[in-house]
Amino acid sequence: MIKKTYKLNLLNFVLALLCVNLLTSTSCSNLNSKNNTDPYTPTDTLDYSKINHNLPVIKIISETGKNDFVEKPKSKVTQNNGWGWDWGEQAPEPYYEKCKITLYKEDGEIDSKVNEVDGQVKVRGNWTTSYDKKPLRIKFDEKQSMLGLNNSEKFKSWVLTASYKDWSFLRDATTFYMSHLIAPDYYTTDYHLVDVYINNKYWGVYLLVEQQQTNKNRINISEPKDNYTGTDIGYLLELDNYSQYEDYKFDIDYLHHLDDKNGERIEVHNLTKGYTIKSDIYDNAQVDFIKTYMNNLWKICYEAVYNKKYSEFDENYSPVEMKFSDDVSLSDDEKILACVSKIIDIDSLVNTYILNEVCCDADIYWSSFYMDLDFGKNTKRLTFEAPWDFDSALGNKKHCADAQGLFAGVSGYDVNYQNKGYANPWFIIFINCDWFQQKVKAKWQQIHNDDVLSKLTAQIDEVSTKYTTNFANNYKRWNNIGNNGSVGNELNNKAAACKTQKEAADYLKDWLIKRFAALDGLWLE
Repeated sequence: MIKKTYKLNLLNFVLALLCVNLLTSTSCSNLNSKNNTDPYTPTDTLDYSKINHNLPVIKIISETGKNDFVEKPKSKVTQNNGWGWDWGEQAPEPYYEKCKITLYKEDGEIDSKVNEVDGQVKVRGNWTTSYDKKPLRIKFDEKQSMLGLNNSEKFKSWVLTASYKDWSFLRDATTFYMSHLIAPDYYTTDYHLVDVYINNKYWGVYLLVEQQQTNKNRINISEPKDNYTGTDIGYLLELDNYSQYEDYKFDIDYLHHLDDKNGERIEVHNLTKGYTIKSDIYDNAQVDFIKTYMNNLWKICYEAVYNKKYSEFDENYSPVEMKFSDDVSLSDDEKILACVSKIIDIDSLVNTYILNEVCCDADIYWSSFYMDLDFGKNTKRLTFEAPWDFDSALGNKKHCADAQGLFAGVSGYDVNYQNKGYANPWFIIFINCDWFQQKVKAKWQQIHNDDVLSKLTAQIDEVSTKYTTNFANNYKRWNNIGNNGSVGNELNNKAAACKTQKEAADYLKDWLIKRFAALDGLWLE
C-alpha cells in the first residue's frame, strides 16, 4: 500500500543525493543505520549450540555469502512510487539467491530432515520491502515439512513475515488463530515464531507462515497440469490495488455506487477494481473466462440487492433469469439470499466479514483480500478464505484506534488516513440485507459462547511471557521499537508509544477486549 506522501518522497531523494556527495562524512553515515556497527553481540557467532533456543531457529547460508539479496531489493510498488533509491543507488527488484537452509528445533537440536537443504530465498511483499527488516520467501528445491505446521504436510514454498511495524509481533498470529477458531472448515495458514540467522548474522524474530497457494493441503481448488489451456480449473484471486504490476489480472466493473450500513454513499471510483490471479495460468482464455464470470457474478449480486432482479448462471456460465415457484411466497430479502447463495459460499463471507470487523485492517479495501472459485472436479461457489497481512490491523494504525463502532461495514479512510469514502465491495453490497445481519449476529453469538476472546488473549500472554528474550534481541538488532519514523509514522499514538514488546502486546490485548465489547453491544441479542 502507498503510505508515503510526495513531500516525503522528495525529502528521501534529497537525502539520498546528500549521502552520495558526503558519503565519507560522519553525519551522512549516521543517517544510514546499515553503516553503523551492530551492537548485538551474537550476530556473528558460528556456534549455534550457544544460541538462545526458546524459539526454533532457521539458518540460511547463501551461495555468495553476502546479504545483499535480503538487504537491498525493493518491490516494483516502492520503486514506482519514488522509494527505489537506497542512498544514491537504484535498488534491485527482489531476486532469488541459492541457499542452504537448516532448521533448529526449540530444544536446540537440528531437524534431521531440514539440515543444509537446498533452496532459494528472496525478499517478498510490496510496501514492506521499503523497511530495513524485510519479509522473505523460502522456496525449497524439494518439498519440506516445517515445525509440524499444517499437520506436517510438505511444501516447497514458505514465508517469513517480518512484523517490522507490529511491535507486538502478534497481530498476524492473533488474526490467524481467530480464523482457525471461527472458520475451521476453510483454509487459514498455520504459523510459528522463529529466530532467523542469515550467513551467520542474527536477523531477528520472524513469523513462519505458509505461502498463499493452491494445493490440496492449502487452498484446495483444482490445479491445472502444466500447459493446460482449458478454463475448467481453480482460480485463486486477490482483490489487489497493485494488480497493474502483475502478469495475470482483470478488473471488475462495480456498475454503480454502494450504500454502507450508515447510509453513506460509496462511489465506484473508491472501490478497488483490480484483481490478481494468484493460481497458475497457461492461456489468456483462462484470464478472459474468469474476468467475464466475475463481472457477471457481481452484476447478479448487484441487481438482486439494489434492483430486485434475480438471475443465475446456466450450464455455460451465462446469466439467465431466475425463476421462483409460484407455490412459495418469498420476500425480497429471501429472494436475494436464494439468488446469491447459488454463487457465493455465504458462510465463508460471514466468517470473513466478522474477522475483518474485529481486526479493523487498514488494507481491507486495498489488497491482500483473497477468494477462490473452482470449475474443476471440486466445483464450488465463490469462497472467501486464506486471510492475510494484518500488521496494520487491530489498533496499530489510526484506523479504528478507539476500537468502537463498525469498520468493515461502513465507509472508511484510505491507508494513509487522509481521505474517506473507501470500503471493501464484498462486504458493503450485502451489509444492509436482513439475512446477512441475521447470519452475522448468529455467528457472533456462537463466537461469544465459544469464548474466543479468552483464547486469543491467552495466546498473547503466553507468547509475550515465553519469548521475552527473543523479542528483546530482535529490537537490539533493528532498533525500531518506539521509533514511529522507522515505519513512516504510520502508527497511532498509543501503538507508537510502546517501548517493549510486552507493552505493545498489552496494548494489543486491551484493544482487542474493547473491540469485542463494542461488537457485543452491536450484535448480541
